[in-house]
Amino acid sequence: MIIALIARRQVITFIVVGCILGNGIHGLNMDRQNTWIGAADEGRLAGQCTLTGTIIDTGPRQDGPYLLKISQLSPATKNTHPPLPRANGIRVMLTQSFRSRKAYHYGDILEISGKLGMVKPMRNPHGFDRPMWLYRQGVTLTITPQTPITHTGVSLVHRPIRTMASWRLDLRQKMTAGLDPDSEEAQLIRAVVLGERPPRPSEMIEDFRDSGTLHVFAVSGLHVGMVGTIIGSLLWFLRVPRWMLISGIILGMAIYAGITGLRPPSVRAVIMASVFLSGFLIRRQPSLINSLAASAIAVLLWDSHQLFTPGFQLSYGVLLALALGSAMWMRVLRPMAELDPFMPRLLLTPWQERILNWRKWLRNSLSVSLAAWMGSAPLMWIHFGIITPIAIIAGIPLMLLVFCILALAMVSITAATIWTPAGETLNHINAFIAKTTYTTASTFARIPSGHWHKTPKRPEKGQIIVFDIPYGGGANFIDIGGGILLDSGRGDLFLRHVLPTLTSLQASPDSFIVSHADSKHSGGMGISLDQFHPHQALIPRTDLLSKSYREFLEKAKHSDCQLIIPHSGQLLPIEPGVHLEILHAPVELAGNGRADDTGLVIRLHWHGWKILFTADAGYITETRLLDSGLDLRADVIISGRNRDDFTGHENFYRAVSPKVIISSNCHFPEGESIPPGWFTTTKALGITTFDQALSGAITLTIDEGKLVLTPMLDTADPFTISH
Repeated sequence: MIIALIARRQVITFIVVGCILGNGIHGLNMDRQNTWIGAADEGRLAGQCTLTGTIIDTGPRQDGPYLLKISQLSPATKNTHPPLPRANGIRVMLTQSFRSRKAYHYGDILEISGKLGMVKPMRNPHGFDRPMWLYRQGVTLTITPQTPITHTGVSLVHRPIRTMASWRLDLRQKMTAGLDPDSEEAQLIRAVVLGERPPRPSEMIEDFRDSGTLHVFAVSGLHVGMVGTIIGSLLWFLRVPRWMLISGIILGMAIYAGITGLRPPSVRAVIMASVFLSGFLIRRQPSLINSLAASAIAVLLWDSHQLFTPGFQLSYGVLLALALGSAMWMRVLRPMAELDPFMPRLLLTPWQERILNWRKWLRNSLSVSLAAWMGSAPLMWIHFGIITPIAIIAGIPLMLLVFCILALAMVSITAATIWTPAGETLNHINAFIAKTTYTTASTFARIPSGHWHKTPKRPEKGQIIVFDIPYGGGANFIDIGGGILLDSGRGDLFLRHVLPTLTSLQASPDSFIVSHADSKHSGGMGISLDQFHPHQALIPRTDLLSKSYREFLEKAKHSDCQLIIPHSGQLLPIEPGVHLEILHAPVELAGNGRADDTGLVIRLHWHGWKILFTADAGYITETRLLDSGLDLRADVIISGRNRDDFTGHENFYRAVSPKVIISSNCHFPEGESIPPGWFTTTKALGITTFDQALSGAITLTIDEGKLVLTPMLDTADPFTISH
């Protein structure tokens, strides 16, 4: 009976069959993927292996991370019980050390001898969940080379996309020739045409996000549709036959998707458009909903993980809303484009006729915009914590401007191929349009109540996040009062590990503290200054020699940030019940000294709890503090490692009498690692330790008067301190 029922409904039949096939294929993929992940977790892949694989993704900027599809693997899978599924088709991520890093291209066939391992988990809170993103890309494991990688050739199957990727570099140069490549205009042109995002942090990205038009920065169905419209208009003007017109549109969109990296959004758009336009080839009126269903099935059969990605949900959610909601909004807004029933159309003047046509265009545009917003708004709130009603209006002029940028870029590329000066002239015109686009987005982003961000839940009495920064770096966020950024890590590591957390928390610290002039701790302060515009910054002294530190000081002098050099014993209030106390002030020392021992040592008094920040202080600083006669007691010590001296003098720990020590631990260089005897000392003193190599970042909160320390990784247990 059920079969007979669905047999009468072709669309329902396709959907039911597609769901059954999709669920089955996805289940098989998940089982296979999870089996390999489980084997790595159990240590069954600990030995060295040799694999052959093809690069199928070169990263957003074509410089990594590289994803490989395995074609052959040995001998890591031998003598495993239970036996592992075949390795052919398994996707892995190539992890290269900084010194041995090489550039590869799409389609390269590599032979790698190394160790398979699990994708490393998130080590800092609230940031980009890279492990889950990789999982949804079908990436199961990582491969770390132990010997030089051998490049054995190029895959014939992937060669067409590789060729188009090489075109991309040439097109990238031509579309911005004659412009400053780092200018906002050039960045926006590349973002619109190629989906190349501006470097972070970027005020431009924030303005487009707040205006509800951030999707212009990713090559999606919008861009693919615009390219199809441009190609279709040109072929229509040339009066080509219908079959050639439609075939040319589909081929042009497919080539554009290949040039822009064959990203899932563009692939989805090409499949969707191909299904829809194919109806015209066989002289049948295509149905948008039918085409959506058919393309969704095709996409999920190609990659079943797509169903769980925000991009897939937004693409099909918006198009489904357009198919179902546009007509409704056309009826609601019908009065906008109607004449007075007693006014004959023949009596309209040419000017009144133009106004009427303009009103019809506005009604149609608003109907589409409202329907699209209805489809996207719930998903944007769920996935990204933002809702942008201003996008209903902003999308109309901005999409027109984006279309102009894309069309003019295509013309300038063609012109530059024939005569370079012509291309450069068109690029300058395009730069003006790009500047107008950015100004328009910025204006809409600043309209009151035009957007709302989901307010993150934050502890009532604040929190302290001790970031886990690689290579012996340090950064802390004291989320109390207006917020304090105590060190930032190196510049690139600040962008990767610290800024995503602060962005997710919607935190904009109004105060900075630089513990000492070490690029691993203060290298990102200059970037932080541009990002947050703090009112004040606590610094050790002004005559230290670190290049990044001196650049920060110079930049701070030309901003509204007040530089404060504290003295020992100075108290700095934050809010009622919370203040900072300076225990060690480098300004009182003679000479320069080593950076790690010319730093601030600060104690935070936090609603009855004492947190001691020692940065990379070593034996010399600890001895100075012991000789000062100050009361050094604290409940928690947060420390780095002194690369030139011993950190953690037993007498110093006795004087501080901490219950917990949080310490960084970098295995290379050796001076940044925790020596084995240190754990013996702390254990003998009854001190609980958090080794950040095992725990990741640590978050400190106060819950019902108790101090709670929560590690990021499951390999360490939370710890609670009571008075």
